[in-house]
Amino acid sequence: MSSNSTMVLTAAHNDAMHFGARIDLKSISEADARKLMSAEHKALGYRPPPGSLAAEAQAEAAKHPSTPIRISAEELRKAAIADAERIKGLRASTNELNLNTVGAAEARKLMSEEHKALGYRPPPGSLAAQAQSAATKHPNGVPDAHPDAHDLQRAALEDIAKIEANAASAAAAINLEAIGEAEARKLMSEEHKALGYRPPPGSLAAEAQAAAAKHPHSTAGVDAATLAKAALEDAKKIEIQRRASGGSLNSERMTGGRRRSSGSSSSEKMISSKNRSASGGSLDHEKINPDTITVTEARQLQSEEQKILGHRPPTDSVAAQVQSAVDQRDQEPVTQEIAASIQSQEQQALGHRPEAGSIAAVAQSLADKNENDGEERTLGEAGL
Repeated sequence: MSSNSTMVLTAAHNDAMHFGARIDLKSISEADARKLMSAEHKALGYRPPPGSLAAEAQAEAAKHPSTPIRISAEELRKAAIADAERIKGLRASTNELNLNTVGAAEARKLMSEEHKALGYRPPPGSLAAQAQSAATKHPNGVPDAHPDAHDLQRAALEDIAKIEANAASAAAAINLEAIGEAEARKLMSEEHKALGYRPPPGSLAAEAQAAAAKHPHSTAGVDAATLAKAALEDAKKIEIQRRASGGSLNSERMTGGRRRSSGSSSSEKMISSKNRSASGGSLDHEKINPDTITVTEARQLQSEEQKILGHRPPTDSVAAQVQSAVDQRDQEPVTQEIAASIQSQEQQALGHRPEAGSIAAVAQSLADKNENDGEERTLGEAGL
């Protein structure tokens, strides 16, 4: 625990307000979710894509459909407009992603963004699939030409919208009254592949097989590409429903090993982060200290801010800045200098000497051990 623990919830709420969040998705009703979808659809001019506030609201509302209406129409309208502006901002750039500059790391990021939003692995021909193929030719990318996180997120969002539109039109093109056994088998195979398990009763593939049994030699005249797109769209719906009813576990990244730091010293990096806060960053405003916040507190901050926003906090949010600082600290062996800095900052924030078990006390213990045996223990290895 650190001196930040009592400020995490307040910081998450206040920072989320900077991004236009007013909606608690954990308690939104189905009626409110429908109104939000309608308002954001109107603001965008097209159906809100996966990852939008409206889409997230519908997924959450499915988990508690009997929740009463609690949010005023004006609040929903303002939230919808704010999120629509966020999405337009991501799609505003006219510069297309140059696949000739994408390296393996960027391709993985793009695949992750599309996979997460779609609920299934992006299909062949998607931007993510093309990026992975292109990255095999230049895994390290092109020096000084790496696309930044914003460009990757924008490109993923645009491609997701295209995939969604294509898949939706594909599903509408399938006439179950005329589908034959060969087409039904292809649909079942594609949906099975997309889900990773046999499509359940009620799925498009299952209904197609039942319908085809009545007219096995018939044909709906649907090509293989259209069947694949329809299967992907239906697989996504099934996964969303499955997560809403049972939930899916999020794997946590586990890192190990020890690496020596290079370049500037740890104390210089700490001073640098404090200077960024003092120069007008939101961290100073929220009184969250990224140098002393624990991993647990950083996760709580990320979770709370994401819950309030309805989407992952952007790169300039307090949650993202704190997580970046924690990730960087995770690679730094604890020295006496680092321990002394943490001890000083915590004592100043608390007004008294940090207690046993606090991040300051653990840091001092790790510094002493590292000094005695030459090991390179980090706060990350201690779960902090």
